Amino acid sequence: MGWHGGERIGRWSLRLDAAYCAVLGTAVAFAAPVLTDAVRLPVWTLIALGVAVIAWAVLILVMMTRMPLRSVLRVVMVVNLLAAAVIAAVSGVAATVLVVLAILAIAVDVALFAGSQFIALRRLRPVA
Repeated sequence: MGWHGGERIGRWSLRLDAAYCAVLGTAVAFAAPVLTDAVRLPVWTLIALGVAVIAWAVLILVMMTRMPLRSVLRVVMVVNLLAAAVIAAVSGVAATVLVVLAILAIAVDVALFAGSQFIALRRLRPVA
C-alpha cells in the first residue's frame, strides 16, 4: 500500500495533529487568564501547558524530518493516548458541566488522532 495507504494517512495524521496542537496550545496560553476560573488551574499552569503543547507541535514536525515514519507514528500515538487520559482526568476539576464537556471533547480529539496513527501503522508495509 505504501504511499497510498499507511504512509499517506500517517503523514496527514501527524501534520493535522501538529496543527491542532499549535492552535490549541496558542489558544490555551493566550486565554489562560479567562480560563483559570473555569478549569480551576492557576494561570501560570495554563500558560505552561499551552507553551508545552506548542512545543510538542514543533517536535512532531521535527521528528517527521529526522525519524522513520513508523517510529514517529508510534511515539505520537502513545503520547496522544496518555494525553487523552490526562485531559479526561483533568476535566473532573472543571467548574461547570459545559467546561467539562469541552475538555472531554478535546480528549476525544486527541484520542482520535491516536486512532488515525494506529490505522496508519497497521497499513504501513512491514520493515524488511
